[in-house]
Amino acid sequence: MKKLPGFLALSLLCSLAAGAAEPWTLERALDYALSHNPDARIAQQRIMAAQAGLEQADSAFWPHLQFQSSYTRTDNPMMVFGSILNQRAYNSSLNFNNVPDVDDLNVRGLVTVPLYAGGKIMAGREAAKANTEAAKQTSAAVRNELGFEVVRAFQTILKTRQFINATEAAVTAFEGNQAAAKKRLDGGTLLKSDELDIEVRLTQAREDLVRARNANTLAILTLRNLLGIESEDFSVVEVAPVAPVPIGGDFSHRPELAAASERERAARAEIKGAKSGYQPRVSAFGSLDHDYGWVTGGDGNSYSAGVMLQWDLWDGFSSRAKTREAKANLESASEEKRKLRLALNFEVEQARLNLQAANERLAVTEKSVEQAEESAKLTRARFEQGLAISTQLIDAESALVAARVRRAESESDQRIAVAALRKALALPQLDAQPTAK
Repeated sequence: MKKLPGFLALSLLCSLAAGAAEPWTLERALDYALSHNPDARIAQQRIMAAQAGLEQADSAFWPHLQFQSSYTRTDNPMMVFGSILNQRAYNSSLNFNNVPDVDDLNVRGLVTVPLYAGGKIMAGREAAKANTEAAKQTSAAVRNELGFEVVRAFQTILKTRQFINATEAAVTAFEGNQAAAKKRLDGGTLLKSDELDIEVRLTQAREDLVRARNANTLAILTLRNLLGIESEDFSVVEVAPVAPVPIGGDFSHRPELAAASERERAARAEIKGAKSGYQPRVSAFGSLDHDYGWVTGGDGNSYSAGVMLQWDLWDGFSSRAKTREAKANLESASEEKRKLRLALNFEVEQARLNLQAANERLAVTEKSVEQAEESAKLTRARFEQGLAISTQLIDAESALVAARVRRAESESDQRIAVAALRKALALPQLDAQPTAK
């Protein structure tokens, strides 16, 4: 019984190790990227910064309470007289023509309350609120883009695996062809140059295999980078789920458009804030003071309260310039929104055309692989029987490899095209994945 805890600990470590080495599925990669990718985290921090800006704008509605303290010593008659009065230490023996130097410790509590600011505070809050919503929509756009990039990287890994399979099959085939060529060479039915041609092509096939494996390694590193994984054993599963092709072309709910609308709303609010410079400002204030002097030994309390009106009758055209700047920013934001709408419409149409082309290519390449496999099979048999020359065999094997590579590319391109269309319509890459909102 004493060994049971150790056994459980060992079992737990083994299970953790197995979990760490478990191949990544597309679903897991999408979920992980949305919370660990640096761009997703940066977007989240920008939301927090925008929310802090909204809190700053809201703070303008609240009273402001300040604590002030100062210590002075002076023989200036006016200040001496004022300090003595504040300290409640005045006596009739004070000679106004020969005042002594006195000190004063002042402690003050001051409260100010904005009553009217010409609409500036409300405009600032409206702009901050719009910027916060824009940050949220921008974060959703980042998540939408990130989901597509993860799918593309994942499909690229699967595509490069098929490249490896195709080139490995080519190496195996040319090794078999080389053995057949050697038999024919030994039998005197094949020229040495023909055997060398097959050997050269075998070397090229092995070189292609190195390239395919390197491309696969780079694709895996790309996906790891998207997931924000710096160092650990990393592998992906052999297959990935395929999302259905979306119907329709409504992109009005793209988060980029929503963010542009919020920035436009913020620009309108900034116009109101700029125009507030033409309006008066009213605020209330109140203060409590305590004064103490070591020279006089007196101390006293006092208060003051009131309402203050401020109105800039001339500000050197500052308000006018700010208003013109805000209006120009609004026009710019409106044009940016129109430009974005045009770009998104083009993106949707391009995605649909690419998907249509990918579907057609996939159908063609499926047929070409069947034909190339049959041709290579017949040519190998004819070569072994001495009825085909080496160049025909090399051409047939090369055509088979090329057909398999094109099919792998078309399969990957078709799935990536579906992902691009779903991204263009702001749909989740997988139906089980939440939408980027």
